[in-house]
Amino acid sequence: MTNDNDSILIGLGCSTAASTSEIVGLVEACLREANCQAGQIVAFATHSRKRGSEALIDTATRFDVPLFFLDDDALAPGIDSTCEAVVAAAGPLQLGKRKSRYATCAIARCDTEFSVASLAQPVRPSAAIAASRSATSVAGP
Repeated sequence: MTNDNDSILIGLGCSTAASTSEIVGLVEACLREANCQAGQIVAFATHSRKRGSEALIDTATRFDVPLFFLDDDALAPGIDSTCEAVVAAAGPLQLGKRKSRYATCAIARCDTEFSVASLAQPVRPSAAIAASRSATSVAGP
């Protein structure tokens, strides 16, 4: 699957202190700054070390797009910012790294020949999975 010129890939980074609302707010602010719409997002991408981040998974669920976790060998070399390095393969940077207190975001415009499938297997939790994870996280031992 290839993308049209309006498709964007969003790179995210965060600390464990980041909340879903902080990340969603940062993404929305970056979309406005880049003059983009949520409907243009084909996926979110982050580093594989963030695989356990419920805030990132919940953010992807809110925007109803897949979240890809990339290993070091899939990141663009020579780019210090992880959120920029994870989107570099998609196409030109539309918006460089922006930061909130605990999260970072970058946006790349997808080249027409870029395929989201080339990133890896996405994590795309359903609302039911997210709800069950929330319920079990407060259930106790």
